Amino acid sequence: MSVVGIDLGFQSCYVAVARAGGIETIANEYSDRCTPACISFGPKNRSIGAAAKSQVISNAKNTVQGFKRFHGRAFSDPFVEAEKSKLAYDIVQLPTGLTGIKVKYMEEERNFTTEQVTAMLLSKLKETAESVLKKPVVDCVVSVPCFYTDAERRSVMDATQIAGLNCLRLMNETTAVALAYGIYKQDLPALEEKPRNVVFVDMGHSSYQVSVCAFNRGKLKVLATAFDTTLGGRKFDEVLVNHFCEEFGKKYKLDIKSKIRALLRLSQECEKLKKLMSANASDLPLSIECFMNDVDVSGTMNRGKFLEMCDDLLARVEPPLRSVLEQARLKKEDIYAVEIVGGATRIPAVKEKISKFFGKELSTTLNADEAVTRGCALQCAILSPAFKVREFSITDVVPYPISLRWNSPAEEGSSDCEVFSKNHAAPFSKVLTFYRKEPFTLEAYYSSRSFVFHMSLAQFSVQKVLLSLMAPVQK
Repeated sequence: MSVVGIDLGFQSCYVAVARAGGIETIANEYSDRCTPACISFGPKNRSIGAAAKSQVISNAKNTVQGFKRFHGRAFSDPFVEAEKSKLAYDIVQLPTGLTGIKVKYMEEERNFTTEQVTAMLLSKLKETAESVLKKPVVDCVVSVPCFYTDAERRSVMDATQIAGLNCLRLMNETTAVALAYGIYKQDLPALEEKPRNVVFVDMGHSSYQVSVCAFNRGKLKVLATAFDTTLGGRKFDEVLVNHFCEEFGKKYKLDIKSKIRALLRLSQECEKLKKLMSANASDLPLSIECFMNDVDVSGTMNRGKFLEMCDDLLARVEPPLRSVLEQARLKKEDIYAVEIVGGATRIPAVKEKISKFFGKELSTTLNADEAVTRGCALQCAILSPAFKVREFSITDVVPYPISLRWNSPAEEGSSDCEVFSKNHAAPFSKVLTFYRKEPFTLEAYYSSRSFVFHMSLAQFSVQKVLLSLMAPVQK
């Protein structure tokens, strides 16, 4: 029986498997551990992963990437509206009101749900794992961002079912990183001692998440999470793309944004340039041959100038760090270590901002790319009866406050009550008692308006309410 952890990223995916010797990250058919989150639809077949990535420019309209954030979102969602202009492919409104993806596949126009597209990617990851393990893969744990709402989580669960996977649990990315960090630590304080507080900072391609966790021997408790749902590596890429669009427009009289292929080529080159600037502070060239209208273009950029252009983005690094400490009621001195993961934490200015805020050296003991998938594989091994794993309890938190609303017969109108506050322990059960003589309905909703577009979680209709007469109890 195989036990698999899947890190379903915005730009790339990783698969790890639990074996008797420990956790191993699996390489795909290109001997690469990283599989691009990309699907290309053609007239006769579809390509997934690295094969699809190579068709991003040649088959731009039918190559789908960056679809992770459309899970559970209505087409009218402000986030979807903002994303629309950045996409090479078309998105459409489905009959359900959710966001769908429109492509030409097998010579006909097709509308796919986000769940179907993610399921295609998951099927590919499943095949990759099966080809290495030489046995079927069914049980898995899949990672999701800690700020995902219930609708987004249910959408990912649906995708795993379509792919023929039995998802034992969806795990928050920051919690998966914390598990990968804590389970191997031999020097954690005993249960009766003061816990060790560690901050985990994860800045990926599309979002920025921070969590603070308390560790004791065999125990991990998430104290608080904070996030910026749109700050990530691609925002830094966009700064470079906009700069060179403007520069080449003046220098070569080219309207780059009118041609999607030219814009995609420039985006790819700007991403490479950003990575080079992380390691090199001198002037670096950007040259593209036959870029547009058979014109060769070239420009230069250095780290100093780039950081000036990114001032407003770098200013967004600190608020979630401050917020997470305030929520956990901790001081900077209470933090034992600050662990960084995610591709965008390799940007020197981001590292410097985080280090300066906490006033300490950053810790990089975890693999920045693979920490999430390793944590998911560990969680899957803990949940699976096929493996014996060291006892390790994990307590996560609720990202948004959850309330119940109901019609009150006594007071005209509706009453409500907050059932779970922000950062309440999860999973958790509560028993609520309602005194009613007739059927009634309850609505569960997110009571925080900060990040959530759709507030409603679920509606419960309580029928067949019977009036029971209780006999007096004699003492």
